[in-house]
Amino acid sequence: MKDRAVARRYAEGFLAFARETIGTKKGLEEIIYFGELLSKNPELLKFLKNPEISYAEKSDFVDKIFEDLLSEETRELIRLIIGKHRSEEAADIADEAKVLYRREMGIEQLVIKSSKPLPHDIVQAIKKKLETKLNKKLELEVGIEPALLGGIQATVGNIVIDGSIKRKLSELKEYLMETKVE
Repeated sequence: MKDRAVARRYAEGFLAFARETIGTKKGLEEIIYFGELLSKNPELLKFLKNPEISYAEKSDFVDKIFEDLLSEETRELIRLIIGKHRSEEAADIADEAKVLYRREMGIEQLVIKSSKPLPHDIVQAIKKKLETKLNKKLELEVGIEPALLGGIQATVGNIVIDGSIKRKLSELKEYLMETKVE
């Protein structure tokens, strides 16, 4: 989406609506589910964007397919998105909804990257230690990045804790480049 502000407005409106009806957490989970579904199924997105298929047919499709999976409130948002020709922006709306929900709940995202998969207990220990140190609730996302060569890199907001071998090698290279040889 070129304009994240539009996605943010849809997300704000939906979360406010969900807060009063189905609950913010359930609304968030459902819109994330729909956004991911569209991202993984280009044929579904193509169907929802097809101008040759009427809005009524698309709306009926949404109600029949998602009746047991999504609440009426979320299906209402989906119908609105379809009606406004913003189906391809559902994932962006879901992303903005996540950001807004975390902010509302006082949760920050912790991203831990390592060159190889880390044991679950190690990841949880890092999360707990950072929650205590930063005095914040953290939501965990773990990723693999072979370019780190070893060690880990943890990011919370604009705080980066880089204990990777790649960074250490880079520091060593800088040190050696600055060292004068006589």
